[in-house]
Amino acid sequence: MKRLGDVLIEQGTLTAEQMEAAFTSKPRGAMIGDWLVHERLLSTAELGHALAEQFEVPYIDIDPSNVNPQIARLIPEDFARTQQAGAIDIKGKTMTLAMVAPDDIETIAEVELMTGYQIHPIVAMADDIVALISRVYDDRSVARQTIVDLKLTELQETVSDASDGGTSIMLAEQEDAPVVRLVQAILSGAVTAGASDVHLEPYKPEMRVRYRVDGELQQVMTIPNHIEDSVISRIKVMADMDTTENRRPQDGHLNVFENGKRVGFRVSGIPTVDGQKLVLRLLDEGGKTFQLDNIGMMRRDYEMLREMIDKPHGMFVVTGPTGSGKSTTLYAALQYLNRVDRNIVTVEDPVEFRLPGINQVQSDNEFGMGFANALKFIMRQDPDVIMLGEIRDSETATTAIQAALTGHLLISTLHTNDAVGAVQRLSDLGVDNFKIAGSLLGSVAQRLLRCVCDNCKVAVPANSKLLDAIDPDREVPRDAKFYRGEGCKKCLGSGFSGRIPIFEIMPITPEITMAIEAGVPHSKLHQLAIEAGMVELSRAGLEQALAGRTSIEEVYFKTSGDRRTTDSTSVANGRRDNDMTAG
Repeated sequence: MKRLGDVLIEQGTLTAEQMEAAFTSKPRGAMIGDWLVHERLLSTAELGHALAEQFEVPYIDIDPSNVNPQIARLIPEDFARTQQAGAIDIKGKTMTLAMVAPDDIETIAEVELMTGYQIHPIVAMADDIVALISRVYDDRSVARQTIVDLKLTELQETVSDASDGGTSIMLAEQEDAPVVRLVQAILSGAVTAGASDVHLEPYKPEMRVRYRVDGELQQVMTIPNHIEDSVISRIKVMADMDTTENRRPQDGHLNVFENGKRVGFRVSGIPTVDGQKLVLRLLDEGGKTFQLDNIGMMRRDYEMLREMIDKPHGMFVVTGPTGSGKSTTLYAALQYLNRVDRNIVTVEDPVEFRLPGINQVQSDNEFGMGFANALKFIMRQDPDVIMLGEIRDSETATTAIQAALTGHLLISTLHTNDAVGAVQRLSDLGVDNFKIAGSLLGSVAQRLLRCVCDNCKVAVPANSKLLDAIDPDREVPRDAKFYRGEGCKKCLGSGFSGRIPIFEIMPITPEITMAIEAGVPHSKLHQLAIEAGMVELSRAGLEQALAGRTSIEEVYFKTSGDRRTTDSTSVANGRRDNDMTAG
């Protein structure tokens, strides 16, 4: 192979005297090509073309924004950085590999082994390859796509080749295997990412795939429209759904085995203007433990809740929006109550987790087993404890209250903003105040807050605007330290990893019972609950922020917006001020 200096002299780019002077002045250890560019004796493009002639391979000026990240991520990050090589294109069975040293046979052989593609090496500048790797693996907006590492280009090529000629049967046969791998990758990626839901959303020209991780939706990949129907059909077949029905909502269930454990997915499909939309809820039966003292409750909350459900009869409700962890709390309470001398029966829609020793009933309105009817049948089954998945209508509320008043312990959920709101919600559903007062043992409101990533956690000053909104009485010192995540590979740049629950528990005292029966306003009942020991959600969240488990921004936007009114512009400005202060 020619020397770079000889190539440059032969091309007439530099003279022999210039090359000799460059070699003399070059610092020890520096590459001659980089030094020539540094000294402005050579442009980057001229160096690239000279290297192309030296190595007898093409030179490409890489634009990282034009490289498909899913192709680049077929090579592990550590290997790409160490070997200064990046995959930039795939055509058929050939991968184009940009390299600083395209004569490195060992690297080429290793990439061929790990990807299964034949390698076509090209030469590129080291800075361009570093920029490509940084964009693919480090940029926050792209890093969220690293969960699924799939040969999507291979999938498109297979389908495209089949569609160029041949019958539709041949297309289906060739498309089937890639689609199976694609669906498996989506499901496996969701398990690996710790997602709670998978969204497959039809749009033009591509279907969008998103995971909900730690309560936040993150786009993972897109699927071309020409294979969208195949992907939907594959999931429907796995979930035992009707693949020919695209005009009505459908539900199904499927199981996959990932890392030696079974993971269930509850599948819900609805028609949209662009096609079928599927949402898959992960039901990780092997990874769930429902222990009341192990779901993240503070000791005071645990003791208050345990005192309520230790009562032999009455009603206990858990409130909060969808996805706030209500079901987990109910299951943990059932596990606490689960004893051989108790008959525990549940009515759920659907039954998400199987609990040994507990009789679980699937609600089904088509067969006369809605919540209200199922509860009437259960009352004839000699139950001690009854769990209703949700009180959502007047008939269910009335029947539940009746069960609680006739010697049964009934626990359920309601959709309200706070613990005190459970009283108003039951009243709105037509339950008399004196029945609510006579049956209610207590209510719990809860939220899930994202935890600050331990790997990139940094201390920051208090955001005064947000702290004033959460703590108007100024009980927390204004110089207190809070924490936030700067963003790293472990948390995919979000600054958060995992979630922690917070609870607002309203106890039932004689004063509160009298107030409920008298129909006092929500504000008065709320004040009585605080005097009885209730800790508000915002206060519970602030305790977690002070302990360094979450950020003050997360506490504000998940709790304080419920009851407090704060000028949004001031809050936003305060957030920007805090960001600048924190650097």
